[in-house]
Amino acid sequence: MRSNTLLLGVLLLVNGVFDVEADEVLSVSVMEGDSVTLHTDVTEVPKDSNIIWKFGDKIIAKMIEADATTLTYNDMIFKDRLNLDRQTGSLTITNIRPEHIGRYSVDIKSTDAKLKTFQVTVHGVFIAETNVSVMEGDSVTLKTDDKQRYDKIEWRFGEERIAGIKEVNGTYYDEVWRFRGRLQLNHTGSLTIRNTTTEHTGQFITQFIV
Repeated sequence: MRSNTLLLGVLLLVNGVFDVEADEVLSVSVMEGDSVTLHTDVTEVPKDSNIIWKFGDKIIAKMIEADATTLTYNDMIFKDRLNLDRQTGSLTITNIRPEHIGRYSVDIKSTDAKLKTFQVTVHGVFIAETNVSVMEGDSVTLKTDDKQRYDKIEWRFGEERIAGIKEVNGTYYDEVWRFRGRLQLNHTGSLTIRNTTTEHTGQFITQFIV
């Protein structure tokens, strides 16, 4: 199957949300298919420290300095793509794809605790972004406006997959707790969210594979 990717980003704002001060984030940009290393900026991992890497809220790699243990959690998104440097704790992602776009953080737990955050973007992918505002409790439809034939459409909320369509298997929904019983996809791939709450504020991304 030939894989072309079109990403449509929708920022959904549910009225009643208060601003939250964000941490400083380091932007990292990489070409699709290349590798990228997210650096901890330490030359040697401090003695008796633990390092935890996250993609959004999901732990994807760990390192325990005391016994030189390194663990990478190669799920469907990162399968065989993660490498952790034993000396510095830096994380390398190989053959990067659009699904790896998002926020990464590293927490170095030691006497001098450090937290560093990265926002990774991937070139070679078309991204169109639209802001949508809705009153809490109402429904909203995020439209794809896509006319091409596709083999698969997938919706994500930040880094969480929430719904999709496959031509062979039909529509599916991932039971993410904040969207349970609220999602509906139509044949064009447009996504309707019913009874919106402030927990649904954020970036929704849809990916077409043809």
